[in-house]
Amino acid sequence: MAPQKQPPTSVQRNSINTATTQLLNFPIFENEISVDSVARYFGGRIGYKPDKKTSDRIERCIRTACKLATPKGTYTILPVTKVSPGKEMYLYNGLQLIVPDCFDDLGTRLVAISIGTLGEEVESQCRSLAKSGEIYQSTLFDSVGTAMLDLLSEKISDTIANSCKNDGLLRGERFSPGLDGYPLEHQRLLFDLADNDSVGVSLNSSNIMIPTKSVSFFLVLTKTPQKQTKNKCNSCRMRNCQFRLMA
Repeated sequence: MAPQKQPPTSVQRNSINTATTQLLNFPIFENEISVDSVARYFGGRIGYKPDKKTSDRIERCIRTACKLATPKGTYTILPVTKVSPGKEMYLYNGLQLIVPDCFDDLGTRLVAISIGTLGEEVESQCRSLAKSGEIYQSTLFDSVGTAMLDLLSEKISDTIANSCKNDGLLRGERFSPGLDGYPLEHQRLLFDLADNDSVGVSLNSSNIMIPTKSVSFFLVLTKTPQKQTKNKCNSCRMRNCQFRLMA
């Protein structure tokens, strides 16, 4: 029998003019990770479909990874006072946040700065398998971890959006340092604004997160009605990405 899902407790907000920080655990269960979500990273090409033997291996890796992972996330929500399309947004504390050049949402009222991680054990298992010469299994396990990070990002984003519903705000664009053309150098500011210590994630000298099975992003909360999309790839500008979902 599958464990009962316990939704994370959402942050209580008194006003959209105050900053809030929240630390939450985000349990990930086996039935939340599909074989297909792992296969698109493991196959390395669009439309890859694993055979029965590979599917069974993926399912075993998912079970192991879910036992090893300790998914958690933190986010800080800051009011936005002004948006300069394609340039920056101005935060209530006087800081300026550079935005992607395509960003033009003038309805932005808040921005959430978030860091999530699966913990150290999934990454450690990947390294251990590679060190023992089990490259295939290590690559497969790494792909499972990447799929889990996708799910963790969605869980954190949904929790943030739900916490702001009473303010009449909608989940808007999400952008991450080092992805979709958004410079990795902005990782430093993100870590200055978020409570990275609470989730045990740090940056090395190259702005890479440690543990590597971690994710960071800015999430916009907006008054602007949003177009519904089936997956994150629909809003990504990397049209030639080998992992891009087609629907």
